[in-house]
Amino acid sequence: MSGFFVALEGADGAGKSTQAQGLAARLEAKGHRTLLVREPGGTPLGEAVRQILLGDQGIAFGAEAEMLLFLACRVQLYEEKIAPALAAGKVVISDRYHLSTIVYQGIARGLGEARVATLCEAVLGTRRPRLNLVLELPAEMCRARRSAALDRIEAMPGLLEAVVAGFAQTRGAAGDRIVRISAAGTPDDVAARVFEAVSRAL
Repeated sequence: MSGFFVALEGADGAGKSTQAQGLAARLEAKGHRTLLVREPGGTPLGEAVRQILLGDQGIAFGAEAEMLLFLACRVQLYEEKIAPALAAGKVVISDRYHLSTIVYQGIARGLGEARVATLCEAVLGTRRPRLNLVLELPAEMCRARRSAALDRIEAMPGLLEAVVAGFAQTRGAAGDRIVRISAAGTPDDVAARVFEAVSRAL
């Protein structure tokens, strides 16, 4: 039995991590086996690079190197964790995946949406989610919800507004299935919308 791969996307503060954990618990209760992963991370390589990408390591690098590091971590995560889980029939839930690279580096960081989308398609091929759920929330609400401790990327001036706008407009890479869901309301309200969308896809 083949599994199912879904990614939760959106700006920081939209509630991706909360909803990813809630979705996994709800699917488990319905009898599905799940694997929850996060990006960047999930493997020794991913966790090490996460510290470089999001922390304050004193290492200077630009948006293009940033994009390539994310892609490297993503390939390793897929081969090491996601592919075996899918082969075992599990529902894999990723807290971010390639849409974040298209939006953050392609749109918000200025590398070009089409260029980054094409690169993601070339590198990942079919190693992409069958469903990309984008949690939509206005920038001011994301800012109010997110942690006061911002990582290196989150702290970039004006980035949040550009990311919110980017997720609203992106079509992803060729063949991507994107479903946008309002992240307004209580966590339970949003969880019901997320579960409904995933249930339809399953």
